[in-house]
Amino acid sequence: MPGVLATIRSIYGSLPEAERRVAEFVMRNAEVAPQRSVHEYAQGAKVSVASVSRFVRRAGYAHFRDFKLQLARETSTAVAGLYRAITPKDSDVEIVRKVFRGNIRSLEDTLEILCILDLVRAAKAICGSSRLVLFGMGGSGIVAHDAALRFSYLDFQAEAYADASEILLQALRVTAKDVVVGISHSGRSSITVEGLEMARERSALTIGLSNYPRSPLRDASDLFFCTAFPESRVKVAALSSRVAQLCLLDALYLVVARHKEHLWDVERVNALTERMLRLPARAPRRR
Repeated sequence: MPGVLATIRSIYGSLPEAERRVAEFVMRNAEVAPQRSVHEYAQGAKVSVASVSRFVRRAGYAHFRDFKLQLARETSTAVAGLYRAITPKDSDVEIVRKVFRGNIRSLEDTLEILCILDLVRAAKAICGSSRLVLFGMGGSGIVAHDAALRFSYLDFQAEAYADASEILLQALRVTAKDVVVGISHSGRSSITVEGLEMARERSALTIGLSNYPRSPLRDASDLFFCTAFPESRVKVAALSSRVAQLCLLDALYLVVARHKEHLWDVERVNALTERMLRLPARAPRRR
């Protein structure tokens, strides 16, 4: 089971207001929270005891005692290095360190909640598909285009679409032999979600990638993968979650490469690409 703090960060954006306050209380007081009673949780978060109980269940624990025990085990190691939100008072050095620590933590937490068996299932489905189609808007569209180019190196018909009308049109063209991937940090991009829903109606296998496990994108996905970027009031998460998105897609790409029966001569493709993109070396000038 994923760690307590990783789980809290992954579900934070989908929590009701009262339970979100409990989550914030736990993350602010991670070192001492295991020693606090349920009434102290409620008082510290300014919510009812019932809200604390609902939060604990939503985090995957049947009892408050089990929740605190797991949190105690997790925080027995140093918690000082946890990512903290960027603030206007931070120095340049602090901002740089927080960005790196946030991304490192995001990758660690994403790996912790990742179901590798589902990733392998997705890879095998892509290997058997006729066409790989990726949808994403804004920054997620950039990630989709990067992934489509990468899968093309494996001799796949891989395409990415980041325009609303193109997403809807392509969703109407997919078949049961295709795999469709929707990428959305929030999991609530209406065009991406609708594109996946339409693709599923046409019997294509749908794969979702979001930072929120409880989102409309998950409901539209046959297989779903969640990143775990720690949110903050400074909205850098939509940008920085791309690191975890790219890492997940890199892992998927390499597992696909391992299972694909016939691959292109990758070295030949690399040589042709380098010849097209790089100028030949010039001989040194004589003085």
